[in-house]
Amino acid sequence: MDVRQILLDTESTVRDFVAFILKEQHGDEWLYHSGLSDDRIRLMEQKRAEFENSKIAVQEENQLVNYCNLIDLKVMISRNWVGDFELAFGDLDTLGVFLTTLHRYFDDDSHNRTLLTHQKHLILGINGFLRNRIVVYRSWKEGDKRGFPKIESVRDNLGNIWVPGKPRKIKTGLKLHAGDSLEFVVTAKDPEDMDIEYRIFPDKWSPSNVLLTEINEKQISAQSIFHIGIRSSRKHHAFPLGYDDRVTFEYEVLP
Repeated sequence: MDVRQILLDTESTVRDFVAFILKEQHGDEWLYHSGLSDDRIRLMEQKRAEFENSKIAVQEENQLVNYCNLIDLKVMISRNWVGDFELAFGDLDTLGVFLTTLHRYFDDDSHNRTLLTHQKHLILGINGFLRNRIVVYRSWKEGDKRGFPKIESVRDNLGNIWVPGKPRKIKTGLKLHAGDSLEFVVTAKDPEDMDIEYRIFPDKWSPSNVLLTEINEKQISAQSIFHIGIRSSRKHHAFPLGYDDRVTFEYEVLP
């Protein structure tokens, strides 16, 4: 188990959740109404500009919110606590301790040391708490499909991202060709920590959250769609076709 990757996934999940909640409340300019100081936002804008100047930035990945760290997220949540965040996480003091604890493991010094067993268990425990609370909240908010796993994010190898709050169908606007390869990285969480399987329909289910597929001539179309699904190991699932959650990516596929 890659604890470092789990740490990154946890930060990403909390960040996406904060963005989802605050965008509903404040619109597209939510970050400037989030409670972060003007100085902090300016520093984030400078970092983004430096990354853009490196000419390796992917537009979707280079959103300003992606320069928030766990302490920034802690500030935003505390400044907007009453309402959705309180319902999702329950206790602000506990949440603050958890986010501060995880943030310590992002320090440069900690990356140069092997994590001890108790540190790994601490990270895994906090990860489970935070991501479980978010998936349970989403299930409650959506009003149905409770108790089933939820997709937290899907990213393809071309810079397209789905996170909660976006339409379930991502129209990428990209042109691909038969023979090209697509890779999807999925993060998902089950409220009872059951194992999850992943799938690009109609391929077989896989225990890996990294899904690869090669585009073939049968997929040549102005609107070629790729369904990314997940399911738990339960006997019953949220949808009759045997999956618990699904997101769709659309591309134009040329010969």
